[in-house]
Amino acid sequence: MNIDLLELDLLRTFVLAADLDSFAKAADQVARSQSAVSLQMQRLEEITGQQLFLKQGRGWRLTASGEILLGYARQMLDINQQAITALTATQLAGKVKLGLPADFAESGLPIALARFAAIHPQMEIEVTLDRQFVLAQQLQSGKLDIVVSFGETTPKNALSIGTLPVRWIGGKDNTAALLHPLPLLLFEAPCLFRSNGLAALEKVKRKWRPALTSGSVAGMWAAAQAGLGVTIRTEIGMPPTCQVLPTSTGLPPLPEVAVYMLTRQKTPSPAITRLIDILHETITAQLNDIRKKSKRGIK
Repeated sequence: MNIDLLELDLLRTFVLAADLDSFAKAADQVARSQSAVSLQMQRLEEITGQQLFLKQGRGWRLTASGEILLGYARQMLDINQQAITALTATQLAGKVKLGLPADFAESGLPIALARFAAIHPQMEIEVTLDRQFVLAQQLQSGKLDIVVSFGETTPKNALSIGTLPVRWIGGKDNTAALLHPLPLLLFEAPCLFRSNGLAALEKVKRKWRPALTSGSVAGMWAAAQAGLGVTIRTEIGMPPTCQVLPTSTGLPPLPEVAVYMLTRQKTPSPAITRLIDILHETITAQLNDIRKKSKRGIK
């Protein structure tokens, strides 16, 4: 390996390229040309003495060395940000009120909160897990500062995180998906996923029946695991006891949904801004991981 130090500027671009799965999108984020980003990645390979990327079809994927470097790059960038914050920012105190769907509760949320607490140990985070329309109402009334949400599209006043496909999800076998009428595990209306699923079934004239109606994501996952029926969600927070149902079950395709953040204040405080950044980084990485697994056929 070359004795040169790993430059944070190179690592930042490298992480963006991996998270966005695109040199072009990473170039937009760092205000460089795509060729300049490609040269940066070549420089990173020269410094490490390792091949970091492999061509795959029209795109690329990380090598084993690239995956190792990605983990360390995230840590180095995070430590760098913590050092800057500790040296330049005042010790902020107060409360940040965050609202998000329960899908994120056990997936990206613990990581994001741990990172935020390390930077602002005096800040209190109040987390509300609820349905999207409830969170939107609480944000509008001032009861929440930040809301992470799903939607058909990203609102103009929102910060886009990415998109995810909606999936038919069931237990570890496909029995429930083959039943007629199809037993569905549904959220109470209004629900974006419920609407998407029912519209898709109506389009192909597939009959269904409500096997369970609930307002609890945990209850929905438990019912799917038990084989009571099929639910309609994204893969965010999907437990290992459940699976995305294959196309061989004959279930119709479902659309993608947008994932985004909304804030109450047009100019958020430094602490809220930092939490927004951490949430964006954490959820972007999570969405990217789901997409990579889907490309490899891992459900």
